[in-house]
Amino acid sequence: MGSPEHLVIAGGGTGGHLFPGVAVAEAFLELCPEGKVTFVGTERGIEARVIPELGFPLELVEVSALKGGGLMRKMKSAAGLPMSGLRARKLLRRLEPSAVVSVGGYAAGPVTLMASWMGIPTALMEQNSTPGMTNRWLGKSVDRGYLTFEDSARYFDKLDARVVGNPVRKDLLAMADGFSYEAPGKDGPFRILIIGGSGGAGSFNEHLPGLFQSMGELAGRLHVRHQAGRDRADDVRPRYEGFTGSAVVEEFIDDMVAAYRWCDLLICRAGASTMAEVLNLGLPAIYVPFPHAADDHQRANALSVVEAGAGVMIDDSELESDRARALLRGFMANPEALSNLARRARELGRPQAARDIAEDLVSMIRDS
Repeated sequence: MGSPEHLVIAGGGTGGHLFPGVAVAEAFLELCPEGKVTFVGTERGIEARVIPELGFPLELVEVSALKGGGLMRKMKSAAGLPMSGLRARKLLRRLEPSAVVSVGGYAAGPVTLMASWMGIPTALMEQNSTPGMTNRWLGKSVDRGYLTFEDSARYFDKLDARVVGNPVRKDLLAMADGFSYEAPGKDGPFRILIIGGSGGAGSFNEHLPGLFQSMGELAGRLHVRHQAGRDRADDVRPRYEGFTGSAVVEEFIDDMVAAYRWCDLLICRAGASTMAEVLNLGLPAIYVPFPHAADDHQRANALSVVEAGAGVMIDDSELESDRARALLRGFMANPEALSNLARRARELGRPQAARDIAEDLVSMIRDS
């Protein structure tokens, strides 16, 4: 295989799929400075906005979703798969990639499968404990699998699958190098960071202000930073009226590194990318799985961390419950419990994930 090496990263749709691919792209180019990385996604996915801003080439393909919708929609989508395959073949012949990697999402399917059929080295990255439909399907054809969770391996019994962790962006890794969590004192401010993803979390916005209001005399110690999501902050701020602690409600938090550094406790969803950041930094977190996530994969993600003693999980329906109040009271009275969670989280972190994947891809390319 001649140089320069050309890696194609296929898929996206959500940040959870896309950003681990971006981390691998950065590591790949560090190893192959003369190489090239091209992303392939859809017009409706987050990649259509993010990838051009990051300066990577992006190819857009038309792929219909097979999951969700009624029977007629699924039949129409299935009927369009042969055409998607032909378009993918034409694209791959034009790009001439050295390897193709699926990060999950609809665009990953036809492009990665066609690459495999054409004899191009192929791999998949699976961020969640329960794999998505596209990667389960591709697991029967690709050469290599890079997994975040040990539990995922049972879905890929015929694949050379390696548990390497979920890649995270370089600025978080740089922070992790010099970051050491320090638990709060028993009587001073107790700082809680709330993130529900880039779009916020409706149940967090609705119920968490009430939870904090109900903490009695402890409420005055709480300092809350609440990411509400686009166009939601104005609806959330009134819910903190009368709160004896302090609360800052924002649509977005641009500097997540500073936000993570600020907090004593994180309340978040159990998306794989968020969890990877939390584990690499070593932060104590309460995970609240999104109850409508495909295949309930966020619950499986959270359970893998909870069972290792590196986090706590509560259900969406428990956000204003006695259990949630008891958890907060316990953490505020016993900061050592937070330190223990943080230590176990840091032990589970895999800061070398992007580099490990990139190195293996380069080996695959040069051995092909």
